Amino acid sequence: MMKLSQFRNLIANMPVAYQAFASKRSIWASHENRNDNAGDAMRAIFGTSREVTLSRSDLRSLANKPDLAQFVMATIIWGYPRGMRGNHVDNVISHLTSLTQLLSDARAKPVIEWVTHYAKVRPIGGIGLSTYTKLLSFLSVQVQGHTALILDDRIIQVVKRGIFEELAPLQKLNSYKAPHWYPQYLECIHGLAENLEVSPENIEFFLFEFGLHLKVPPALEVAPTNLPQAAFP
Repeated sequence: MMKLSQFRNLIANMPVAYQAFASKRSIWASHENRNDNAGDAMRAIFGTSREVTLSRSDLRSLANKPDLAQFVMATIIWGYPRGMRGNHVDNVISHLTSLTQLLSDARAKPVIEWVTHYAKVRPIGGIGLSTYTKLLSFLSVQVQGHTALILDDRIIQVVKRGIFEELAPLQKLNSYKAPHWYPQYLECIHGLAENLEVSPENIEFFLFEFGLHLKVPPALEVAPTNLPQAAFP
């Protein structure tokens, strides 16, 4: 088992704002051709280009606009650059007005009781916890006293595998329980961020990028006694 504190310098320097994904216009053609807010949003996102590259920074800029339709569609493109499975996008679009209203309310006023708030999300087809927490995160919504962070399947896998010692309080987290555990996830990551003196979003990004791709080298499984203690936080 590893400790996040071992990677503190890397976590502190994660290029969070720069993380970007490119998506081809052709993937979203059927949605772009719609004569509604979703279609208008898609056309605004792609402009005259055949491909768009969206970063976290771009999404945060869109999150400041009064109308969140473009923000929602851009976040979906960012999160699913090869397209969403099934009819998820159509389902999101059919509930776009109620979704943007829910997000606008959350942006304007902190979410005090998460379970009650998320119950309003469940009827919106195509929106699961992974997608919804992306939206909340880029809107910087406050959820039970902590700024929202993305919680997707990859991070859940990192937690379940017990890779990092500091994530032990979340060991019962799984895909089924994730919506219920979201406030505890935020509390844990924000607490770690305070201890490590890094941004909570940097930890989230680190877990996503590296969490499933790290293994303790055999030579370090037992710390050598002749090395300074500081080398092994």
